[in-house]
Amino acid sequence: MSWIAFSPAGARAGRLGCACEAGAPEEGLAASASPSLAVVASMFGLTVLSQALTTAILPLAAGILAPTRFEAAWPYALTFLGAAIAAFPAAALTDSFGRRAVAALGASLGLAGGVIAAHGFAVGRFPELALGAFWLGAAQGFGFFHRHGASSNVMEKRHAAGIVLGAGCVAALIAPAVTIFAQNLAGPLAPAVDVMVAGTLLVAHFAVAIIPDSVDTTAKPRAQTVTPYLPRSQFVFATLAAAAAWFVMARLMAGAAPAMFFCGIGEGAASGLIANHFIWMYAAAALASPIAWRMQARTITNIGLVLIFAALAIFQFAESPATFVALTTLSGAGWSFAMLGAANMLQGAIPKRSLLAVHDFTLFTAAIAGALSGVLTNL
Repeated sequence: MSWIAFSPAGARAGRLGCACEAGAPEEGLAASASPSLAVVASMFGLTVLSQALTTAILPLAAGILAPTRFEAAWPYALTFLGAAIAAFPAAALTDSFGRRAVAALGASLGLAGGVIAAHGFAVGRFPELALGAFWLGAAQGFGFFHRHGASSNVMEKRHAAGIVLGAGCVAALIAPAVTIFAQNLAGPLAPAVDVMVAGTLLVAHFAVAIIPDSVDTTAKPRAQTVTPYLPRSQFVFATLAAAAAWFVMARLMAGAAPAMFFCGIGEGAASGLIANHFIWMYAAAALASPIAWRMQARTITNIGLVLIFAALAIFQFAESPATFVALTTLSGAGWSFAMLGAANMLQGAIPKRSLLAVHDFTLFTAAIAGALSGVLTNL
């Protein structure tokens, strides 16, 4: 029987191996399969587009159906609750079964969530809309966890971060067109079409995930490297700073769409302003990533926190389209820099998947608090 080497990623449940001719042990180790950067960026972009649609539509849809103002914040907050709960299963299942199995689970949850949320809005059932939002959030949580794969699959990490975040920027540019199409197609039922599209995008996410792994057959054997130690203080600072950015971002987005509506800004224009927020969420970091590695990661993070808290201050007086443009731009860019700095701190020493799950869980939990706090304090 011929010798065959199973890479750690290949020797997992759900993967088949055969005792056929294989290369030498060194070649097998050098050519271990891994998702390409293009695959990771495409998966991330599809998840961002799904999130952009739900962020723009759910607060408005919930405002129409919810019995009280406080309950109107639930569907948007439930998307973050679903994403937070998905963090630990995403980490465990990725280790045990691989990204394809995780993407398949996310696709099923996303499609079901989109159908449930769409039906709930169409028939005027608020609990059904909230349940669908929760499932959509869980599916997006599975999708967002794959972004961590970019740091360990390419040699130039600084370029990887910019490319992946750039894919998010492209997705944000598409979101207003999708919303306008839904309005022209369904009129008053446009929110139902939007959440259906958001769920379908996660099926497309799975379609990208099953693209065969990239294998560098020209790679030469490399000596085993020692993973740098990630100081606890660095992990804690990166996680708490990013969580603060998520808190403020969710607080603003939960209140921005209804505030625009009450200020006489139509759904199409409001969707464009929300899209502007998402564009800056990813464009700022994508443009700054080549030079960000020359700066201290904490400096980048602190700049982001200053910008996003400035946006929170502007929101107290936002009434005109111009102030909402400033608000969405500053909040998006601030979130972007805070996340870029945190990512650089984590990528400096690749942590265990369990720590990445803790990181993501903390971010989405902060987002839940932010989405609800705006209503509780009459922001």
